[in-house]
Amino acid sequence: MRILVVEDSSLVQRMYGLAFPRRACELVTAGDGREALARLAEQRFDAILLDLRMLGMNGVEFLREVRRRPEWAQLPIVLTTSEADGSELLEEAERIGVAAVVKKPWHPHQLRAVVEALLERGSASGGGDTR
Repeated sequence: MRILVVEDSSLVQRMYGLAFPRRACELVTAGDGREALARLAEQRFDAILLDLRMLGMNGVEFLREVRRRPEWAQLPIVLTTSEADGSELLEEAERIGVAAVVKKPWHPHQLRAVVEALLERGSASGGGDTR
């Protein structure tokens, strides 16, 4: 399993390693939305973990770009955010289309369980190539 982590905090990027051990998963990190788009163009991913608030291209802008591209439109995206429920930014991201929202601070087991459930559901429905 290969997961793209779009997160501007290097500390939080390292926390993802606790949720997804190297033997079970390859994590590829990007510090903002533009870097993440470049990674998507280079490699196939099974899922994306996306921070909502980032400098440069934020999570909503990234989501818009990914969802308009047919080759990435069905890719499961888990939004990780400390944004309050009801915020305009969070509501916009949910309208555009995320598979799940996990609130920060998250526990590694919680995040892994959400991603594994999404991927199992996708493979059970015959989810095809996401690149």
